Amino acid sequence: MSLFIDAHIVHNYPLSNLNRDEFGSPKIAVYGGAERSRISSQCLKRGCRLTTEDIVGDKALRTRRVPVQVAAELVRRGWTQEEAVAAGQAVTVAAGVKGLSIAEAGTTSIMLYLPAAGITALADLVEAHRDTIAVAAQHAQAEADADTPKGKKTKAPALDKAAKQQVKEVQEQVRAILASRNASIAAFGRMLANTPEVTVDGAIAVAHAITTHATEEQGDFFTAVDDIPGADNGSAHMGHSAHTSGTFYRYASINVTEQLRNLDGDTDTARELIRVFLTAFATHVPHAKKNSTAPFTPPALVHVTLRTDQPVSLAGAFEAPVVADATSGWTTPSITRLDEHAAAVNGFFGTKPRIFAAHNGTAAHLDTLTHLGQYIRQLDDLVEAATTAALGKDTDA
Repeated sequence: MSLFIDAHIVHNYPLSNLNRDEFGSPKIAVYGGAERSRISSQCLKRGCRLTTEDIVGDKALRTRRVPVQVAAELVRRGWTQEEAVAAGQAVTVAAGVKGLSIAEAGTTSIMLYLPAAGITALADLVEAHRDTIAVAAQHAQAEADADTPKGKKTKAPALDKAAKQQVKEVQEQVRAILASRNASIAAFGRMLANTPEVTVDGAIAVAHAITTHATEEQGDFFTAVDDIPGADNGSAHMGHSAHTSGTFYRYASINVTEQLRNLDGDTDTARELIRVFLTAFATHVPHAKKNSTAPFTPPALVHVTLRTDQPVSLAGAFEAPVVADATSGWTTPSITRLDEHAAAVNGFFGTKPRIFAAHNGTAAHLDTLTHLGQYIRQLDDLVEAATTAALGKDTDA
């Protein structure tokens, strides 16, 4: 039996630009024939991942600057800058991953994703096997060059049997470090196409958030006044920015079974990840233009379920855009619509797969909803109840 925690959030954000497109305008989506404001899943996932890592205290690095970071670590250990840079690049290339090379700026050609502790581990490996890593890097580069249209550009040195074994062992150690995982990687996943052992199927899925209703971009013409007056009275700078506002539906799912598998059965870490992520996702406000809009509102509704069959989004509730009047706003009818749609979904799947359901939030009259499970007033208590339903009671609590 698989277990899935689904989190459904109805969240009203005031005038803001939470996630910009290439032109600086709020991102949009067309759903149900109506244009909606959108917050990308990447934006939501990264914000929640960083918050989760801060609280759990075990960071992962998604970066092209592994060689730079290894070099910086070696400099701190007394290496010269030139030697450290060469070694940082060599140990990365020594992995022998197809498509992984050093770009002109000294960064990797592709992004890597590894625990922050992996930088120290790579530096340790360099210090222990400096010469072998240099040879392994040269061989890896020669093989990569041989795959280019112009053919082989460098010639790797001939190695005796013992040296070949040493190079192979070093390569395996570098790959093992790149394949290492921590709680964050176990939760959010990782993919490196040419190195299957590095790939981790993420346990957390996050949807693009869209408004429950149709929206239009709202322009803002602004001026900046010079604090030092002069003969040229007026604005020192003029500009235009785009904003939107509205009630968003946000959805994420945690595959509890997959998360436990990724953590080798470590229920304590899985329990902490679920608690932290659910809390972070429920309250998350993207940071774009935060100082000029301060859109720091709490969610109107948080609805959490635990299912034994499959993840189930309730986005279908809003395929027909919610319509507000002068007194209702969008939030209240959105919550009503979600409650009604949950009733239809529950009727379709039956009650057996949904073994836990509860909700709370800041909107009025949430205790009168009939299809979203138990009303639990405080967010911490709701998260704890969902976690306990999934993994049992924490005996150390």
